[in-house]
Amino acid sequence: MVTTPSEDRTEMLNAREAAEHLGVKLSTLYAYVSRGWLKSYRRKVGRQALYRRVDIESLRGVVTPERGRRGRSLPEASSWVTVAQPPRTEGAPPGVIVAESAVSSIIDKRLVYRGYLIEEIAERASFEEVCLLLWRGERASSEEVEALRAEISGARMPVSAAAALAAVGQDAPPLLRLAAVMPSLAALERSQAPRSHIRQAMLLMSVMPLALARSTVTVAAGEQDGMAARLLRIARDSEVRDWEIAALERVLIACAEHEINASTFAARVVASSGADLYACTLAALCSLSGPIHGGSCDRIERMFAQLAGGGRIAACLEEFAREQALPPGFGHVMYPAGDPRAALLKDVATRIARRRGRRLFETALRVEEAVWKAQRLRPNLDFYLTVCVHLLEFPTGLPSAIFAVGRAAGWIAHSLEQYADNRLIRPRIRYRGPAIRHWS
Repeated sequence: MVTTPSEDRTEMLNAREAAEHLGVKLSTLYAYVSRGWLKSYRRKVGRQALYRRVDIESLRGVVTPERGRRGRSLPEASSWVTVAQPPRTEGAPPGVIVAESAVSSIIDKRLVYRGYLIEEIAERASFEEVCLLLWRGERASSEEVEALRAEISGARMPVSAAAALAAVGQDAPPLLRLAAVMPSLAALERSQAPRSHIRQAMLLMSVMPLALARSTVTVAAGEQDGMAARLLRIARDSEVRDWEIAALERVLIACAEHEINASTFAARVVASSGADLYACTLAALCSLSGPIHGGSCDRIERMFAQLAGGGRIAACLEEFAREQALPPGFGHVMYPAGDPRAALLKDVATRIARRRGRRLFETALRVEEAVWKAQRLRPNLDFYLTVCVHLLEFPTGLPSAIFAVGRAAGWIAHSLEQYADNRLIRPRIRYRGPAIRHWS
């Protein structure tokens, strides 16, 4: 609660002075207030927030950064990581609160990136603008956007990363190829002069498409290619059209961020240890490689292949029911009424189908209708992501990798946020083993 300081109160500091005294950013100072670790006051005249110097001095020993780490621990983990399902209001989605973030959220069943509605961003922004928005918190200048596009367009695979890709082999799954280049990028970073996290993020994003190239032949860059054009040139090795770039741009933006999940949490945990962005992204990719988290696109591809080979939708759904599994790409715990990202990508798929042929798209519509009738489930992001990627004629196996390239923007954003206000993520576990016993 904000109160008014009395005239004889201990010396007061304004927000900028308090932040400088703590050695933190203004946004971090405001986070301390919102979390209840610091009280702010108001003058009797004017609206400027003030802080007691004695409170700042008391907090300083707790939060002052020391070589990227805290001098002492902040409030114990039980105040921010729960070990059981917390109480929730009726109709709210399940989940365990593990952190506070300003990167994205689901507000009134609508997804926002830094407060901007995903539908508006997808229609008006480029993927590079979204990357910088997520990383910096505010919209970037045109010069910053062009710098990121130039980094992506002019990227060449480092020799050490190319050797890592050769070691895993051309037939390795795309997610494994993306993961393989991360340690070599980290090693390369250590051999050079220190660079900012944003510069590291730009390098990381620019190299990811190169790991998906269909051959080791150097891919010619288009004039100021962005990520969408670069992916199309590299992974398809064919002519690229403006409408295809626009479609893939929307796909990448829809994939870029979605609050917290297994892979994003993995990235934040690694970031909390002080590890670099390459390690954070590698951890996220490893999490995504698990079939429960990132395997849905592969199962959707197999379902469409079965249907294209003459299989019946009803038979496919019966098979899933026998296995007590949901149809792949349907249902989302956060969106019982339907995933807004799926609606966005369904619109993208509609636009592509007008130019590329409607057979796959019409099959997708029939699957969606059948699942709704049988189980009252709506499609999630994975379903129409897979449809869009196939309509854009990417090779089989690429939907999950396209997702990873887009989501890397969010993984980086969360890692940067963790660095900015860090404490080691060290939750507890509820022990269910035997009582103390003795080895005799």
